Amino acid sequence: MQHTLSRIAIIAARIAGTAALIIGLMLWFGQGGALIHAHMGTGTLLVLALWLLGALALKAKPGAAILALVWGVVTLALGIFQGALLPGEYHWVVQAGHLLVGISAIVQTEKLAAALGAQAPQAA
Repeated sequence: MQHTLSRIAIIAARIAGTAALIIGLMLWFGQGGALIHAHMGTGTLLVLALWLLGALALKAKPGAAILALVWGVVTLALGIFQGALLPGEYHWVVQAGHLLVGISAIVQTEKLAAALGAQAPQAA
């Protein structure tokens, strides 16, 4: 059961992470303004997958699992509050930070999945 859950979580993380990254970059460059809710939804799905993998990895990799659980909170908080952080001409710093935090969340899902032996099949 744990193996199945971790495989589902890594597939969801890959899809959601890729979609959130693409939509986020579109938003950053002034395109796809109507997709903000899709970006928030895919980002939330990525965090949920990260949390699930973190919970499943608590025994196998406790340090990485706890980092993933905390990182999920940081990722969500930054996503929710980034609009209010450093408004003006330097807001790009917050956007860049958000991008790096999101990419780190994606990387963490891959590392946790590998630790659990739950790598989803790779595309040929």
